[in-house]
Amino acid sequence: GMEERTLEGHTKFVSGVAVTPDGVHIVSGSDDNTIRIWNYRTGNQEHSFTGHTGSVFAVAVTSNGKYIVSGSGDSTVKVWSLDSWEEVRTLKGHAGSVFAVAVTLDAQHIVSGSKDNTIKVWNLETGKAVRSLEGHGASVIATAVTSDGKHIFSGSYDNTIKVWNLDTGEEERTLEG
Repeated sequence: GMEERTLEGHTKFVSGVAVTPDGVHIVSGSDDNTIRIWNYRTGNQEHSFTGHTGSVFAVAVTSNGKYIVSGSGDSTVKVWSLDSWEEVRTLKGHAGSVFAVAVTLDAQHIVSGSKDNTIKVWNLETGKAVRSLEGHGASVIATAVTSDGKHIFSGSYDNTIKVWNLDTGEEERTLEG
């Protein structure tokens, strides 16, 4: 297809992109430590979030369109309000860069993957870690959650995808090759 537009404003590479549920806004995370909000229709940048002290590797938007979640090289996950344009909370607990974030469809939990080889499940409302999932032999660089919120998938530099039970934290399967 044809390129519709190029969004310019980040000063370093873009490493994460998400779209709001209404399809109006694009969210981008960058090596310049910022998260930017773009209007898809006009191509204009509407806001820039600052607060991370490292590269923003991953971004996600809650299904209700209220929050952005970001993962960073500063080892934190941050929650930002799309209503007030403010940082809501910082989630600390990883011992390395956060390369991946996902949010459950009900917007109750955040799932993050890190250079510390773990996946953490967080309560979005309280910011508290619910559990830490261990089993990968290298950095976790991708996370996803099923639409029913029952399973987490994680991808790692150890060349595997693991399937986890979100409620129990149990590893259910490892996919290799």
